[in-house]
Amino acid sequence: MRIAVLADIHGNLPAFEAALAEARRAAPDLLVIAGDVVNGAPDSDACWLLARAEADVLLRGNHERYVLDRGTPAGDPAWLRPRFRPLAWAADQIRPWFDEVRACPIAVRVADDVRVMHASPADDHVSLYPWTDDEQLERVLDPAPESLLVRAHNHLPFHRSLADGRLLVSAGAVGLALVGKPEAQFALLTHHARRGWTAQHVSLPYDVDAAVARFVDTGYLREVGPMAQVFLREVATGSHQLVPFVRFEQRWRAATGTPDDDDDASLERALRAFLALA
Repeated sequence: MRIAVLADIHGNLPAFEAALAEARRAAPDLLVIAGDVVNGAPDSDACWLLARAEADVLLRGNHERYVLDRGTPAGDPAWLRPRFRPLAWAADQIRPWFDEVRACPIAVRVADDVRVMHASPADDHVSLYPWTDDEQLERVLDPAPESLLVRAHNHLPFHRSLADGRLLVSAGAVGLALVGKPEAQFALLTHHARRGWTAQHVSLPYDVDAAVARFVDTGYLREVGPMAQVFLREVATGSHQLVPFVRFEQRWRAATGTPDDDDDASLERALRAFLALA
């Protein structure tokens, strides 16, 4: 049996199309999309429609939750502020499919001994890394007894054997790779009669120029404001930009005495100061 797992597309349609084409060439028995299809690059709507058309199994991730909860009592009030305009853009795009997005699970057993999840069996936001200690891994993953556990969320491809013999695979990111170069990543899992499950991490180039052009052609860069520039840099460089900028902005506001009013002008000044460090 062969399973392809794609995740963390984040509205990057050219990367998604490239990864899908490569995954289909491997002729998997199952194609699973493990959440965070939306929010980041401009094409959340096109990515969601393609995901629902192509996936045998479709999960939702924390970014789908953000979109669904934005502006509701369940959502963080901060999500209505200007720095979260990318989220507003994604929500407006996929609003017609909210019910089907909400119906998607965050984790599912896809075969007798295989579970795929966005982040963990019961949490769409927990972070696990190659260096996470065994005790924490066991605590987070114990609700899943399957021998193969496949996850997404942290945009970092890796696999490791757990102390109890289970195999944990992190699929990497299709649309926002964070390994220092722009590429589309996914995981290919194969079951062998004697060896059991093995994991192959696939990384491939895609048309990054086309992905960057979408930021302009869709009006996203113009309408979303400074945070669109941060996502653009993340797509173009394949490196961490969003989290470092958010942390820098907090320190910058404290150092400059700039009120935390989150207007476009102060966000733009903070972004220029951040980029000056590069």
